[in-house]
Amino acid sequence: MENNLNQEIIEHLMHPRNYGPLENATGIGVSHSEKTGEFVIFYIETKDNNLKNVGYATNGCHDTVVLGSMFTEMIKGGDLNYAKVAAEKLREQVAEGPQKQQACAHMVLSAFDAAQIHEQQRGNGSAEELFAIEIKMECEVESHD
Repeated sequence: MENNLNQEIIEHLMHPRNYGPLENATGIGVSHSEKTGEFVIFYIETKDNNLKNVGYATNGCHDTVVLGSMFTEMIKGGDLNYAKVAAEKLREQVAEGPQKQQACAHMVLSAFDAAQIHEQQRGNGSAEELFAIEIKMECEVESHD
């Protein structure tokens, strides 16, 4: 099973799914680290509480690319309730992993949260182009050599 997981990770790294902006996004969220300048932009297009389409972009590391690709594949086509549960499960899974993976997942999932907030604000009449969340967790973990 480990070999299959490694193959899946390599596949998502070499050929990220759902990478790039959506033309008809109903919500756009950004998570950003002022300290490192890293960001994730998450795009959602919903209709009748279903994620019709999703996309993301990042200037982050390969872990961020892989987690973004895998997460978007998990939630694309599902409803928002499922996506929220999937996000929580991903948070729980990476909580026991390396700090770097936790930080990268936090960036992706915070951008997803921001996209949902943006969509809700647009529904309430906001004309803002996106919603941004500043995060404190850093993907770049210092080594103590």
